[in-house]
Amino acid sequence: MPSKLRKEDWEKLFGPHAPRRGGPLQALGTVLLALLLIGGLIAGTQFLLRYQADRQEIALARATVLAATAFPQATATALARTATVEALATARAVAAQPTTPAGLGLGTVTQGGNLRREPAIDDANVLGLIWPGDQINLLEQRDVAGQTWYRIQVTTPAADRSGEGVAAGTQGWASALLIAGSQ
Repeated sequence: MPSKLRKEDWEKLFGPHAPRRGGPLQALGTVLLALLLIGGLIAGTQFLLRYQADRQEIALARATVLAATAFPQATATALARTATVEALATARAVAAQPTTPAGLGLGTVTQGGNLRREPAIDDANVLGLIWPGDQINLLEQRDVAGQTWYRIQVTTPAADRSGEGVAAGTQGWASALLIAGSQ
């Protein structure tokens, strides 16, 4: 079978007067633009998912606080089964008395909850659990978005823990709603 390539075709496609197709720099630019668009879509999706989760958490906390102020005893029992640890601590704090420590020094965990690496509510930020009755040292105070956080060190775990918790000597951040301090 004879070759179908002709010299005229070669000159037409690849000769000095042939139309330009861009070359490797244009291909690199196109790939970078595509990667930028994909990265933007991924970042946007993560932002929207995080925003939606934050809004749900805020709505749950508001509903919990409203229910706790209207029906403190019945609501606290019902919420113990369904609410997150932070929402339950908020409801109990509103229904009972404030548990904000008087200052840095020694303290006690009054409401069980998460001990965190940083003073922010994020599942990836959790070090472990602190339990009511854990003895702590208050090391530092910080206000973040209207909420008070304390950097604490667990000195003596509670004897009656009903599950696994952080070990003695562990340091992290806990919401002021979970602890009571004394000077």
